[in-house]
Amino acid sequence: MKIQTKDTTKIALLVALIAVGAFISIPIGPVPFTLQNFFVFMAGLLLTPFYAGLTVFIYVLLGLIGVPIFAGFNGGVQSVLKPSFGFLIAFIIGAAFISKFAHGEKNFGKIMVVLILAEVIFYAIGLPYMYYILNVVMGNAMDISKVFSVGMIPFIIPDMAKAVVAAIIAPRILKAIK
Repeated sequence: MKIQTKDTTKIALLVALIAVGAFISIPIGPVPFTLQNFFVFMAGLLLTPFYAGLTVFIYVLLGLIGVPIFAGFNGGVQSVLKPSFGFLIAFIIGAAFISKFAHGEKNFGKIMVVLILAEVIFYAIGLPYMYYILNVVMGNAMDISKVFSVGMIPFIIPDMAKAVVAAIIAPRILKAIK
C-alpha cells in the first residue's frame, strides 16, 4: 500500500492535534479531562479506517517511546501502568470503528450514533483496564462502582458535547478538503 503525501499530512496533523488535545488537561482523578477523544473522533470522521487507526496508533507509539505527548506531558513505557492507558488503547480501535461506519457521512444523527457507540468502546476497554491497574497493580481497594464514578460519570456530558461538535464540523471539513 502506497501512502500519498496528502494522507501522510492528514495523519501527521491529526497525531499532532491528539497530542495538543492531551495537553489541554484538567486532572479530576485517575483519568484527566482532555480533548484527546475529540481529535480521535475527528480522525475517524476525516480518515479512512486504516489511516484513522494508524493515526492513533502512531500517537500512542510516540508516547510509549518517550515523547511526552500523553496527558500531563507524560510519555514512556511506564505509561502502560497508568489507570488511563486503557483509554488510549481503546482510542485506536474507536478511531477505526468511527471511520468504518461514519467516514464521509453527512447525516448528523448517523454520525452521532457512531460516536456514541465509539464512546461505549472507549469505556468498555478503558474502565476494566483502570479497574485492573488501580486494584491489582497499585493495590488500591476500589470497587467497580467507584471506578465508574471516577472514570466515566464526570466525562459523559463533556464527551457528548465533543461528539456533537465533531459531528457538526467534520462533514464541513471534508467538504472543504474536496
